[in-house]
Amino acid sequence: MKPSEKAAKARAELEEAILEYLSLHPEGAINNQIARDLGLESDFAGRQKNYLSYSVLGGLMKRGLVVREEVDGKKPFKLA
Repeated sequence: MKPSEKAAKARAELEEAILEYLSLHPEGAINNQIARDLGLESDFAGRQKNYLSYSVLGGLMKRGLVVREEVDGKKPFKLA
């Protein structure tokens, strides 16, 4: 399997895990919570923490599978 095929498979599995997680949290969840609970937290010390989960969530939003609405000053991700 080519590296690009492995990456596509891994991304699909991450998307599936995030969608399943959100289905268990109908109230929604913020990115840091999702990253922590799924073991995807970043070790990076800079400002772009937990970018992997945020990037995957962005792709899910672009496809209309996830939405983000402000609630009490936070912007949780929810299933569309």
